[in-house]
Formats: sequence, C-alpha cells, structure tokens
Amino acid sequence: MKRYWRLFRPHYAETQRLALPVIIAQVGQITVGLVDNMMIGQLGKTELAAAAFANTLFALPLIFGMGFSMAITPLVGQAMGKSKFKQLKALKTGAIITNSIMAILLAFTCWMLYIFMPEMNQPDSIIEQSRSFFSIISLSIIPLMIFLSGKQLAEGLSNTRLAMVVTLIANVINIIGNYLLIFGKFGAPQLGLNGAGWSTLLSRIIMALIIMLFIKKLKPLRVSAVKVNATEAIQTIKSIFKLGVPMGLHMFSEASAFILAGIMIGWLSDTGLAAHQIVISLSTFGFMLYQGIGVGTTIRISQFTARQVPSLIKRASNASFQIVLAMVLVISSAFILLRNWLPQLFTNDAEVISLASDMIIVLVIFQVFDAFQIIYSSILRGMADATIPGILTAISYFGIAIPFSYWASFHGGFGEIGIWLGFPLGLSICTLLFHLRLKILNKNMAQIPTSKQ
Repeated sequence: MKRYWRLFRPHYAETQRLALPVIIAQVGQITVGLVDNMMIGQLGKTELAAAAFANTLFALPLIFGMGFSMAITPLVGQAMGKSKFKQLKALKTGAIITNSIMAILLAFTCWMLYIFMPEMNQPDSIIEQSRSFFSIISLSIIPLMIFLSGKQLAEGLSNTRLAMVVTLIANVINIIGNYLLIFGKFGAPQLGLNGAGWSTLLSRIIMALIIMLFIKKLKPLRVSAVKVNATEAIQTIKSIFKLGVPMGLHMFSEASAFILAGIMIGWLSDTGLAAHQIVISLSTFGFMLYQGIGVGTTIRISQFTARQVPSLIKRASNASFQIVLAMVLVISSAFILLRNWLPQLFTNDAEVISLASDMIIVLVIFQVFDAFQIIYSSILRGMADATIPGILTAISYFGIAIPFSYWASFHGGFGEIGIWLGFPLGLSICTLLFHLRLKILNKNMAQIPTSKQ
C-alpha cells in the first residue's frame, strides 16, 4: 500500500494543482451566469425568455470555438515536453492566427443564425429583443476566441492560474457593467437587456487584452533569438486546424445533444421542460469538477507523450481515473440523499419537484460514465488524437443516445423521463469505445523503443 501511494501521490498532487484554477474559473463563470439571469429577471419574464433564447443559440458556435481552441494545449504541451522552443514560438503565432480565423467564421455563423431567428417558431413577444441582444453578444465571439488562444497556450505550459485570474477579473467587470447598463446606475445609460449584452462584450474585450499582455511574459515564449519562418508558421496553422476541427465537433456533438433533448422534452410538457432545466443545472456541478481534472490530465499526458514514456502516461491516467471515481462517489451519494430536496431550491411546483427527483436518479447513473468519458477524451486529447474520438462521440450521441431517448419517450411509454434514458446508454458506449481506442494507442506506443521508462 505504501509503495502504491508513493507511485501515485505525485500524480494526484500535480493533476489537482493544474485542475484547481480551472475549476475556480468555471465556478466564477457559473456564478456570473446566475447573477446575469437574476438581474435580467428583474426586467420581466419577456426579457428573461429573450435572453435564454439568444444564449441558447449563441452556445452552439461558442462551444464549437471552445473545443476548437483546445487543440492548442496538447500541441504546446508536446512541444514543451521536448523543449522545442522554436515550435513553441510557432504555436504562439499559429494559435492567434487560427483562432482569429475561426472567430471570423463563427461570427459569420452567428450572423446566419440572426437572420433565421424569426423562422424558429419562438413567441413574437421575444423575437425583437432576442435578436437585438444576440447581435451584441455575437460580437464577443471575436475577443473571446483571442482570449482562448492565450488561455490554451498558457495551459499547455502548465500555467492554469493565468486564465483563472483573467476570468475572475472579467467576471467582476461583467457584473458591475450589468448593474450600470441594465438599470442605468451612476449616470450610465439605461439599456435594459441590451445593457447585459454590452457588458458581456466589454468584459470579453478586456479578457483578450489582459491575457495577450501576460502571454508575452511567459518564460518559454520569450526566447527572442528563435525565429520562425513562413513555412513553419503555415505548417503550425495546419496542425491546429487538423486537430481543432474534430475537437470542436466533439464538444459540439455533446452540447447540441443536450440542447436537442431539451427541445424534445418541451414537446411533451412544460413540467418536463422545467424539471429538465433543473437537473441540467445540477449536472453542471459534477461536470465542472470532472472537466477541471480533465484539463490537468490533458496537460500532463501531452508532455509525457512527447517524452514517449508509456509508464508515466499510464500512471498519470490511472491517477486521474481514481480522482474522478472518488468525486463521483461523493457527488452521487449527495444527489441520491438530497434528490427530493434539491429541486425545491428552484421551484415550489410539486409535479416539477417529483419529476426532477426521478431524473436525478438517471443523472447519477449517466454521470458515472460521463466522468470517465471526460477523462478518456482528455487522455486522447493529450495524445493529439481527435478525429476518431470526434467520430465516436457523434455516433454515441446522435446514433445511439438521441434515437433511444426519442423511442423511450414517444414510443416506449416512459414519457419525460424517457428523454434522459438515452444518455446512460450513449455515454456508456462512448466510454467503452474510448477505452478501446486508448488501448490501441497505448499498444502502439509500447512498441516504440525508449531509453528511459
């Protein structure tokens, strides 16, 4: 037992050190989202509904962009693991260029969504305000993608604190901006819902400016004697796009599947939709923790992969699985024990509380597979393996989970709860497929001769 502890203790400590700032930043983001909704809710239910519709649409290009930018981290981690400072400089330039190009493409996507918003069968009372708000927050995709290029560069260098600090500063600015611009306080114009949009845009511009300023100060990127030619820069840009597009599709598949589930449950009843939103909000807590561990795992695996040390890759991977297993046991126990009380934090409606309580049981089942799926995908990401995992994710969600959810709900007689039944099935299959994919990669790596294990 002592030997086991000696082997894994450094991996526990380092993974948690990298993960903690990510988790703190995500908690900050969730808190700002809640404060945003509270402030907008004071304007009225029409404004709140308009904001919800706009934010749901904006989430689609936003999540793809976030997934795309994640390609930068393993590439930087591998270059860092090999001490290739010239490649690091090329990645710095390439990251900013590729994310800027993607920002323009995503902004164009937002413009197309803006045009078609009136055709999406939403209440006429919210369309005008929703389009106006959407047009403002869509502009923020550009500074946000620039921020993400700096964030992923820093994380690839094992620096997760920089993005945390910048995010928390921006969160404070966003809350203050909301208060001033929504309600017209201290001489500021009273802009209502649009005030929340302008505050978001301003905070994200500041995020981009701050992180670009501090990225220049990171030691591995300050090697002034290293010069990168045009051919190397173009090759780096190609590498980021090659890895980033499937990573973006991976995250997009997962997020859009849950959005589609929300749409389907809305076909059944308002009670089901309300319960769904409550349980999705609760699931974010566990996802946030597992995703933080996943980021730390990607950073460590990318560096060990560069050094071609299979024993350390295996040990670091196992440590991450053990950490999330402990988290799952604690969080699942809390959800089961409090499943009748937690929905009461959101509503007093007895039907919604009862249905949400039943959905929490399904949540406990699928989050076990979700936690392991996150770690598997993080390990594969650290190995710069994205195309096949992206395909496997799309198959698991849209080939298995969503069709089964539809059948269980509309033909299997399970009603609203049936929508949730597809996710344990889809995620368990996705986890198994990721496990098999990782076994293949580990087997191939084990065949590479190394001088130091």
